[in-house]
Amino acid sequence: MTEASRGSMALKVEKRWTISNVLSLSRIILAVPIVLLILKPGNEYRLAVVILMIISAATDFLDGLLARALNQVTDFGRLLDPVADKVCIIAISAALVVVGDLPIWYAALVALRDILIVAGSLLIINRRKVVVQSVWAGKWTVAFIAAYLLVATLRMESLAVLKTVFLYVSTAGLFVSLGVYIRIYQKRMAENRAA
Repeated sequence: MTEASRGSMALKVEKRWTISNVLSLSRIILAVPIVLLILKPGNEYRLAVVILMIISAATDFLDGLLARALNQVTDFGRLLDPVADKVCIIAISAALVVVGDLPIWYAALVALRDILIVAGSLLIINRRKVVVQSVWAGKWTVAFIAAYLLVATLRMESLAVLKTVFLYVSTAGLFVSLGVYIRIYQKRMAENRAA
């Protein structure tokens, strides 16, 4: 291996761990204390859970913003960001189902949609060697899912109507965003066949 190629490889590895990618990874790490606190009996830790969830949501907003502002957009980041979202949301949803704050059908629907999106992305990476970027329909759906999980975590009767609204809006978003991703994957696969 030449000195130039070694330098090129080192640069690629370094570019993986940008500030925005570290923020994405922190979202996965934050899921651990969030889940553990949700599973504790009673409401004593619910405020701490909500604070951690808000911090997690803030990292989701900041990672993309910083990646663009610092010119650190990478394929690794495009892949890590949605994976971090999915791991965090599925883990929190499962914990809320266990303690009875979320319907199991909803958590199953969220997990199924995320698994299908990840499977499609991996297929496109394998066939086309490109990372499919997150779409706005997906970003909005994640925002409404997060809002629903947050309200469900609070366990406040006064928020019952808002909880129902977020449930229906996020459920609709799950289907719409999955449809958008399927169309993108079909287009990419058609490009593959044409090539």
